[in-house]
Amino acid sequence: MKSCRLFRLGLFWAWLAFVSACSTPPTTAAGFDAAAKEKSDKGDYDGAIADYTKAIALAPTDAVAYFFRARARESNNDFDGAIADYDKVIALDPTNAEAYNDRGFAKESRGDLDGAAADLNQAAKLKSQ
Repeated sequence: MKSCRLFRLGLFWAWLAFVSACSTPPTTAAGFDAAAKEKSDKGDYDGAIADYTKAIALAPTDAVAYFFRARARESNNDFDGAIADYDKVIALDPTNAEAYNDRGFAKESRGDLDGAAADLNQAAKLKSQ
């Protein structure tokens, strides 16, 4: 009986440690990326943008964080902000076809049809390589 009670107590403390670890705010770029993805998946684009911004502050050459912040900005109809982030992705990785593709659609949403066509053509060129 005593060992069963100790086992349950151990399980309780393990569960409590797990819950505490899960509720601890992120402190690393990867932690902020994960928190931002979770928020974005739930439709909390403002929260996702804030977390991606914190991730970028900690890892300013992380093209992936810029890319997903751009998508969150697009979801909030902030096409200028999205385009600026896609510009940064392309500066960091000029072969990123998805960044050209998505920037093209953001430009189209803003009314820049020539810019959109150029980006979509570049995306198609990169994808064919």
